[in-house]
Amino acid sequence: MRRLLKRYSLYMKQRDLFPGLRQAVQRHFNLIELRTAHWAAKNPYDERFDVSEYVSPYPFTFGIVKEFWHNHRFYIRACRELKVSYRVLDLTRPDWLETVTQSACDAFLVVPSVNFSFWKQMYDERIRVLVEVLGKRVFPSYEAMWMWESKRRMHYWLKANGIPHPETWIFYDRKEALGFADTAPLPLVFKSDMGSGASGVIIFRDRGRLRRHINICFRKGFTNYRRGPTDRETGTIFLQEYLPDAREWRVVRIGASYFAFEKMKAGEFHSGSHLRSFARPSSVLLSFARGVFDTGDFSSMSLDIFVTRDGRYLVNELQTYFGIQDNHEMCVVDGVPGRMVHDPQHGTWAFQAGSFCDNYLYNQRLSCFIEQLQWGDQGT
Repeated sequence: MRRLLKRYSLYMKQRDLFPGLRQAVQRHFNLIELRTAHWAAKNPYDERFDVSEYVSPYPFTFGIVKEFWHNHRFYIRACRELKVSYRVLDLTRPDWLETVTQSACDAFLVVPSVNFSFWKQMYDERIRVLVEVLGKRVFPSYEAMWMWESKRRMHYWLKANGIPHPETWIFYDRKEALGFADTAPLPLVFKSDMGSGASGVIIFRDRGRLRRHINICFRKGFTNYRRGPTDRETGTIFLQEYLPDAREWRVVRIGASYFAFEKMKAGEFHSGSHLRSFARPSSVLLSFARGVFDTGDFSSMSLDIFVTRDGRYLVNELQTYFGIQDNHEMCVVDGVPGRMVHDPQHGTWAFQAGSFCDNYLYNQRLSCFIEQLQWGDQGT
């Protein structure tokens, strides 16, 4: 394993030199154990940091739920920098219920693993029991984590709440899907239920190719390179209208802080391009996003919003966790980093200069949860 891990680490360093290498390797080989070991090796907080050793000024202790690829390390850093008491808990073990009930933690910080569907299912099941049966407080909310990395769940939530979004069709019957493909206006966008950075997105302009893909989804099943060859979605398909000239903005809310930038296209897609354009976001855009956040009582959420050429705002995705390339600032106005804040009394938006995105926004998330606990707020 050590030799394989060394080779995998070398491959990770060289992958950008060979476009498509990463996708090809991960699509055809089951590398779950190697990839897990790779990310474990990058965690600077080993078991010596599983329990805080300092005196905290806060009267509570957080349980930091361990994540398979060690993204919980950002919550460890946030707790240590803000001097909040914590202990790391492993909910993947068979004795996870005993671990939770014996932990004496007042609330829980959770980054579910969504790299594979079986990991996502495990977190959905156990966090729900944690919240609804044991009555524990978690951050982000269970509702926000339940929707994370599931485009079907996002769509159901958006439609049920009357929030504008691209027209979407979800089929669980192969013949119905094929019949739709015969008459639907092309192009159509296929999206896998799970998959970030456009890894599970295909634009279909040819009916024959679309029909073949429908048959694959209902028979063999679909996977993308991030999930490997064995983790397949079978028996359903998610199709969406194509909006060729739409611009896309990302708006993020963490507590009272709002951040926004425009996602620029690379080829066909905005997602995964890592190209951004910064400008002061319009008050109309921010107020639209705020309305969506308030509908779900979401205090830690990202919205990807399409702005169509006829001026409509359509929610593309909601993600409670999201990528921050190289720990960059997410709101920059006239070259100055900062955040947008809302004045509810006057209904106006103001820009506040400053650096708020350190530690990939986890310090902001922790501060938001601390404020909720201190004020007794049940916000999510």
